[in-house]
Amino acid sequence: MWSCLFKFILLTSIGSSIIHGVEEVVPDTLENSIKQGLEGYLNNEKSPAELNQTIRDLQRLNLFRTKDKSLSKASCTACKAGLDVLINARRKGVEKEKFLDVLTKLCAWLKLESEPVCHATVALHIDSLAYIVDNKKDLTSKRVCSIILQEHGCEDPDRKNWTIDIPASKEKPLYVRKECSKSKSLKILQLTDIHYDPGYEAGSNGACQSAVCCQNGSKPSQPENAAGYWSDYRFCDTPWYMITNSIDHILTHHTDLNYIYFTGDILYHKVWDTSIPGNTQIIRDVLQEFKKLFGTTPIYPTLGNHESHPVNLFSTEGVDEPQLSTQWLYDLAAEEWKTWLPIETRETILKGGFYTTLIKPGFRIISLNSNVCYTYNWWLLYDDVDPYGQLQWLVKVLLDAEENNEVVHIISHVPNGDDNCLHNWSREYSKIINRFAHMIAAQFTGHTHHDETLIFFNISNPSQAINVAYNGGSLTTWAHVNPNYKIYEIDSESAEVLDYETWIFNVTDANLSPNISPNWYKLYSFKDAYGVDNLCPHELARLTERMAKTPSLTQLYFRYKYKEADTMLARGCNNQCEIDNLCRMVISYSECTQQCETLKEIYNFARH
Repeated sequence: MWSCLFKFILLTSIGSSIIHGVEEVVPDTLENSIKQGLEGYLNNEKSPAELNQTIRDLQRLNLFRTKDKSLSKASCTACKAGLDVLINARRKGVEKEKFLDVLTKLCAWLKLESEPVCHATVALHIDSLAYIVDNKKDLTSKRVCSIILQEHGCEDPDRKNWTIDIPASKEKPLYVRKECSKSKSLKILQLTDIHYDPGYEAGSNGACQSAVCCQNGSKPSQPENAAGYWSDYRFCDTPWYMITNSIDHILTHHTDLNYIYFTGDILYHKVWDTSIPGNTQIIRDVLQEFKKLFGTTPIYPTLGNHESHPVNLFSTEGVDEPQLSTQWLYDLAAEEWKTWLPIETRETILKGGFYTTLIKPGFRIISLNSNVCYTYNWWLLYDDVDPYGQLQWLVKVLLDAEENNEVVHIISHVPNGDDNCLHNWSREYSKIINRFAHMIAAQFTGHTHHDETLIFFNISNPSQAINVAYNGGSLTTWAHVNPNYKIYEIDSESAEVLDYETWIFNVTDANLSPNISPNWYKLYSFKDAYGVDNLCPHELARLTERMAKTPSLTQLYFRYKYKEADTMLARGCNNQCEIDNLCRMVISYSECTQQCETLKEIYNFARH
């Protein structure tokens, strides 16, 4: 829902009903309908009711809520037509207030959200959007659509295809994994996507028509709609007492933790209700609780896309206006993270929210701000070339680590294989992983709220698995997932992941006994559940082939991906769902599809 609303802000993303069976799209007719409707509305020649035909055209095609390739051309046409009108209107002097009024009314009229929520969301983004249109003189609708609708294949032939300078290895990098040491292993906790909501209230309306429910003061229409005490499977975030309960359980049952990786997203999903002071207070509250409860255990954090204000926006270097700049967040991170990090990390944190440090001699961690690749970060429209020079910095850090014979863990928030990570950024990052795969022992991400695994393959030899990224899931239950954390067993010398455990509690069961602490339990250990000898990339690649052949394994992955949430188990996972899950495991960037196609062939052959 929110992806649709964010696209709407930029291009009046008017697609709401899901109607199938569209066999033919006439781009010229659609383009004219959109242009005439929007131009008339902006020029005060038409009331919202008179835009009915344009609305019906877009609703009929369901353009922005489906990935149906047959509709991709129409999606791009609609996007470019709408944006041509909006960009030209702004350049002809139409004031921001007019855009705010128009977009708010359309958003509410289309029932994407209530009018107050529509107004607040658009109002938070309007200054950034106006700045980008006003100051990027060569901005075109094709450029915008090629970024925000990249999953639909929209193209901009004039867009710069940038690359990162990656020096070749002096010797051929070895993809053979190191032998595990005989010394005692390390234990690392991954905690991610907390999404703390100060407004959560047990017994409030959990079945609202908004993007976030369970809000204090709201009343359920039926008893079954009441929000649970220990959160809720519906569109609800995390109360404070659930955060502290989770940490108390971790500290009680995992007394041998060496390190903690926190992979981002402290803030709630009420993206219309953020502010710099409000975000700052919530971030400080959560991090101070980490410091108090985890004590001297080192924590290595990264930023999530919800930490920024407005949500998703990480401003371009040189944009200094206080209402536009993300510098406040980098200043805050540098101050709050200094408890766990050496002073040497401060420079790059202040520059763009990323850093590197040694965990111990020979073992380096790199924390990236991968939110800059998120296609809902409007600042990519202004300048998408390696924001903050971060990827080029990553190459330098890895070259130095290679020279010093170090092994590396990389943590970030938005996964590289995510559909909404800018393809250019994602491709260059994959090339860096390829070059340094012999020393990058593992990657750890968040953002999706799902317990997932992503395998990277050799670009030169696409059947050869070379690296693995582990997604930590989420503490929030938003939406239709059980809360979880992960415990990794790490080889103390090679830093390889030897195994991991996912721990959860069942929301339905917990809410039956609100006065009792939830029954946290180990859902599974990866090695035991999937019957693998180790978690090396080639072993996991073979596992995906076994999964494609074995229905019980694909169903098991589905169950664990959603952490056995009752609502998702009730929905089930059909053949297309299983194929999608398999392909998400092996597509580390948009052009890396060979393994996906191979798995599809194996899957289809095994079932026919």
